[in-house]
Amino acid sequence: MLLRKSQPSDMPFLRDMLYQGVYWRAIANDTPPAFEQALADPQVAKALAGWGECAGDQGVVAVHNSIPIGAAWYRFWTDEDNIRGYIEEDTPALIIAVHSDYRDRGVGKQLLEWLVEHAASQGIGKISLMVAKDNQAINLYRKCGFTEHADTGASVLMLRTL
Repeated sequence: MLLRKSQPSDMPFLRDMLYQGVYWRAIANDTPPAFEQALADPQVAKALAGWGECAGDQGVVAVHNSIPIGAAWYRFWTDEDNIRGYIEEDTPALIIAVHSDYRDRGVGKQLLEWLVEHAASQGIGKISLMVAKDNQAINLYRKCGFTEHADTGASVLMLRTL
């Protein structure tokens, strides 16, 4: 497996990973929403709107046999953006997803470690993310040093200090 910085040509794959990350439960229950309609939801669409054009946008793609299998990215937001995972303007919010055929193989851990290292090298002090309490990925986030920052009911806002 190879990790590389995301590129503009990765946008279709990043959209797929966003879809899988946001709608994981519906996909697992065989009730996924229509792809384009789901990604058109304003709360979802803004996660990748203008990707790469905003200062601080950073992403990594995992590739196996020339095929992308997972991605993680972070972006800085403001109070006005009202995005899930947001804590404060100097803490980027992270999104991560791994193709279902490659889960539980360490791909997510490597993606997280790459982004954490990159963020630390850029002088970023913290990274946040939001995860549903019943999403098994919460265990990976804990193992990678994320701690619970706030309980929002069905989800947990997590924070990693770098």
